[in-house]
Amino acid sequence: MFYSLTDVPGGRWTWEEVPRYNLKSFCELGVKLIQVDLAFDHVWKEDGTIVLDTAQRQLKGVLDVCPGAAIFIRFHVNPPKWWQKKYPEENCVYADAEAKPDIDWGIQRIIEDDEETPRRHSLASIKWKTEATEKLEEFLSQLQRLPEANALAGIQVAGGVYGEWHYWGFIENEPDMSQPMRVYFQDWLKTKYKTDKGLQEAWKKPGVTLATIQLPTLQERRETKAGIFRDPSQERNVIDYYEAQHQLVADAILHFCKVVKEHWPRPIITGAFYGYFYSVFGREAAGGHLALQSVLKSPYIDYLSAPGSYYPAARETGDPYRSRSLINSVTLHGKLWLDEMDQQPPLVPLKEKTFQESLDKSIANTRRNVMFTFTHGQGLWFYDFGPAGFNGGPRLVDHGSFGWWDEPTLRADIKRLKQLGDRQLQKPFERDADVLVVHDTESFYHLGSDRGRSGLSHWANNWTPVGIFRSGVVHDAIHIDDLDKMQLDKYKAIVFVNTFLLTKQQKKVIQEKVKKQNRHLIWIYAPGYSDGSQLNVSFVKETTGLNVEPGKEIEKVTLTVDSTVVGNYTFSLNNTLVSPYFVVKDDHAISIGTVNSTSTVGFAKKQFKTSTSWFMSLPIDHPKVWQYILKEAGAHIYSKTGEIFYSGNGVLTVHSKEGSTKVITLKNGREVSLSMAPNSTMIIDSATGEVLLR
Repeated sequence: MFYSLTDVPGGRWTWEEVPRYNLKSFCELGVKLIQVDLAFDHVWKEDGTIVLDTAQRQLKGVLDVCPGAAIFIRFHVNPPKWWQKKYPEENCVYADAEAKPDIDWGIQRIIEDDEETPRRHSLASIKWKTEATEKLEEFLSQLQRLPEANALAGIQVAGGVYGEWHYWGFIENEPDMSQPMRVYFQDWLKTKYKTDKGLQEAWKKPGVTLATIQLPTLQERRETKAGIFRDPSQERNVIDYYEAQHQLVADAILHFCKVVKEHWPRPIITGAFYGYFYSVFGREAAGGHLALQSVLKSPYIDYLSAPGSYYPAARETGDPYRSRSLINSVTLHGKLWLDEMDQQPPLVPLKEKTFQESLDKSIANTRRNVMFTFTHGQGLWFYDFGPAGFNGGPRLVDHGSFGWWDEPTLRADIKRLKQLGDRQLQKPFERDADVLVVHDTESFYHLGSDRGRSGLSHWANNWTPVGIFRSGVVHDAIHIDDLDKMQLDKYKAIVFVNTFLLTKQQKKVIQEKVKKQNRHLIWIYAPGYSDGSQLNVSFVKETTGLNVEPGKEIEKVTLTVDSTVVGNYTFSLNNTLVSPYFVVKDDHAISIGTVNSTSTVGFAKKQFKTSTSWFMSLPIDHPKVWQYILKEAGAHIYSKTGEIFYSGNGVLTVHSKEGSTKVITLKNGREVSLSMAPNSTMIIDSATGEVLLR
């Protein structure tokens, strides 16, 4: 558990009054892991020198109020603003917009304009990477001589948008058409294809050569030739481009982490913002984090991190808070995941009539967030924009003279959470999930990059898990590439969400390891439709074991679930988001739902000797539908009344917006009755039901 200052002016310097107060406050709660921000802009001067006065004051400010602190620096390796102005030829070029200059008046946040189309270095710039490496080595060499550096425990390497390693302009625009990127792509293709002949055969373009390749045009990026899918036989150049761009970012992260480890005189922890999977705005190909596996396999990085999910239904009281990544895969690779809690608790001013309700919600939400992370065996930090008075969107109250977690009752509860966590950590760790959700990252290379052509996958990945959270079960989430590494005995059901690309090896793992022990496999939309080389409906049949066929083209695809499952429930998506779509034509399958007001089956299950397959044409998010499926699979349902459950590390967390008496069935069969106030989170022993934190 960390406390972290922000990078925003007014709240970033440890020696200033309000940040200093909050650092001391959290230190007194027992939170002595402290994170602060620094950037090359603070230390790398235009004359080429490295000056450490700001860095030294930043470290000393922590130690002045928390002498036993272990300090982590979030260090931004983007070149200083003067460098970007001096070398414009090294900057990112957007395919659909002109780069905008930064606001240059007042005390500006260094990363203020990052999310638009700012003038920023190309992440493919060799000059940036070379000079930043030299200056980082020089910075570390000087820093280690300072007495304050004895408290340095780790460095989080930050870069790209907001230091979060998204590519510039990715939310609304398309990067990167610069010369540095073209050179990088050319070299990447040489490594992959070796010769012009190899490239021509892969791209099905007889005239193309490694020496003359160009970056994909905006039209090529935004259009697809097979509905929402890219046809690998015709659009390999675009698939390759996005894969190269994502590998570029991952390699940059690992490069700078390696520099840190190799240029510090003792062991040091390295981390980065990476692994974002949920809540990436439907822009996964343009600037998400799709090269997750290569980062997880590296020995040079110890932890990954991200803010918690922003949407859908993730922030308000009663919502299922959740991490942004496939954190069970992170654990599986021996890395730590750290959530960034960067959302303001819903406290209103003390004199307002709704203050007590807002305090109840603040405690409930903070407990919920902390316990989600804790029950996964992971960590988090409180990221405090409060001292800066930062308004990054609709905020609850004006501030700037206090921290977000200053209120005494809330602070006392954080202290109890820290003490509870420390006690539980003495016990052997175990997760209590019996449902596994499987996602993929590489499938996004094979979908269109605009929100229309990636919308189905974006919906499935983000909205479907909310329905599973609300169904009363506890689930884990992993990357498809890690399925063969998992111990699957405890999982009753495995949900394949966006596994539209499946290799022969992945199919083999599913056939030989997953379709066992009477396990239930739930398939969404088009599992295995691509094998990386071609698109074929027969692959979907092979994967699911059900006979499926393309559905009839129609303006809107509507799936109606059988009324015996969940009353009258229909789910629709525009055909442009599900083109093609698939329906079940299998006499041995049991129909559970139909499409487009016909008898055509779009939701079905089929039993096999050692497993059961479920198939749904559209990614349903209704909790009751998921409760029906998962109950049939034999998964444990703690309650059917909509509470959110997190269970692991010996504790069960129950979060609810509605107050009442809740009857909870523990996994061992014992029933416990909990009297819950509105807007509350209770923490109980997962085996006995004893209340640990009321």
